[in-house]
Amino acid sequence: MKRILFFIPLALLACNQPEPVFTDADDVRHAIMQIENAQFRAHVTKTVEADDSQFEREVTMQWLRAHAAKDSTYDMAWMLEDGFIQAGDTSIYIYHLWANEKTYIGADSTKSVDTLDSQNPRNGNGIGNYYAALTLPIALTNSTWWEELESDSLVDVKWEHLLPTRSTPEQFILTRTAIQDSTAEDFHPQSLNSLKWIFQAPNGLPVRYEQSWYEGDIMYGSDMTIEWTWDDVNQPAIVNTIADWTAPDWIKEPEPVDSEVAGGGGSENWFEEAMASLPAIGAEAPALAGLNLKGEPVSLEALTGQLVYVDFWYIGCGPCMSALPHLAGMQEEFGPEGFTVLGVNHHQKAKTVQRYLNRRELDVPQMMLDSLPKEYPVAAYPTWCLVGRDGRIIDRNIGYSEDTGAFLDSLVQVNL
Repeated sequence: MKRILFFIPLALLACNQPEPVFTDADDVRHAIMQIENAQFRAHVTKTVEADDSQFEREVTMQWLRAHAAKDSTYDMAWMLEDGFIQAGDTSIYIYHLWANEKTYIGADSTKSVDTLDSQNPRNGNGIGNYYAALTLPIALTNSTWWEELESDSLVDVKWEHLLPTRSTPEQFILTRTAIQDSTAEDFHPQSLNSLKWIFQAPNGLPVRYEQSWYEGDIMYGSDMTIEWTWDDVNQPAIVNTIADWTAPDWIKEPEPVDSEVAGGGGSENWFEEAMASLPAIGAEAPALAGLNLKGEPVSLEALTGQLVYVDFWYIGCGPCMSALPHLAGMQEEFGPEGFTVLGVNHHQKAKTVQRYLNRRELDVPQMMLDSLPKEYPVAAYPTWCLVGRDGRIIDRNIGYSEDTGAFLDSLVQVNL
C-alpha cells in the first residue's frame, strides 16, 4: 500500500495574530460613537476600608442615544432597574425616561413623575442615584469627554493597547491619575485619585471601570469597580422596549401634598429647623449614656463638674474627620483644667473607630451608641454641644470649617 504524502505550505501552518481592530484612542472613540442603542447589565461594588463598609448594585438598562421625540431634554432615553444590595438585603428602584417625562419608582413601590424643563435639564444624564448614573458610561453620552481628558493639565492620562490573545479580546486601557501639587497647602504624599477604563474591541464599549481615591490628611478613601455585560447593541427592539414601557400595576401613587402645610420652603430652612430641634442654650443637657471604646460605661452625667464638648460624628463625614486633630489638641491642651471632648458615634463599631483613631495617632474620648436618643435629633454632622460644668448647654452648632477651630478654642477658654 502506497503512502500518499501531502505537503502543506508552511504559511498555512502558521497562526498569524489577527490584525488589531484598534490602533489608537481615536479608534475606540469612533467605535463607541457608532452605538445608537444598547442593553446591558452592570455590577457595582464599593468598599471603604476605614469604616468597614461595602455595598453592591446590580443595574440592568436599555439605553437609546436619540429618538423621535425632538424635545428630549437629554437627547436620550432609557429604562433601568437598580438593585441596591447591602448586608444581604436588596432594594429595587426603577427609572424610565422618554421625551421630557421621567418616572421613578422607589423601594417602597411609590411612583413619581417629573416633567423636565428643556431650559433646566437638571444636569447629568437624569438618573437620580449617583452610582446607578455611573453605570451609563459617560463615553456614550458625552462626545466631548475625550477632549476634556486630554486638556486637563492636572491629570496624567495614559493609554495601553493590549492585543488579543486566546483568552482575551483586544482591549484599550485608559488610566487617569490626578497630579498633586507638592507646593499646595493641602498636599499629602499619600493622597491619590485614579480612574481606569477598560474598553474592548470590536465596538469599543467599556467592560470594566475602577475608581480609587484616598485623602491622606484624613486617611479616608474608597475603591469602586463597575463591570459591564453588554447583551445587545444597535438592536431596534431596544427602542420599542423603552418607548412601550408602562409602570407595573403594583405601584403606589404618592400621597397628596397639602401645600398650605408644606409651606413650599421646608428644604430651604433645614439648617434653622435642625438647630431649633437641638437642646436649647441655657437648658439642662439631656441624658446621654453609652460605652467607651473599651466597652466600659460612660455618660454625660458622670462628667458633671467638667466642661464637655459633645461631638456627634462618624467616619465618612469629611468635616467630622477634618475636625478630629483639633479636638485631640483641645483635649491635650485644656484637659488638665477640667475639659473633656466626648465624641459620640452610632454609625460604626468601637473596634473600627479605635483602629481609625490609632491610624491617625489621635486620642479623642468616645461614646458608642446603638442609636441616638430622641432628645438629640441630630440632622447633620458634625453637630456639637458645649456643656458647662453645671450640666447646662452653653452653645451648639452644626458643621466644622477652617475658622471653627479658633472659635472653639476661645469658647472653651472663656468657659473653663
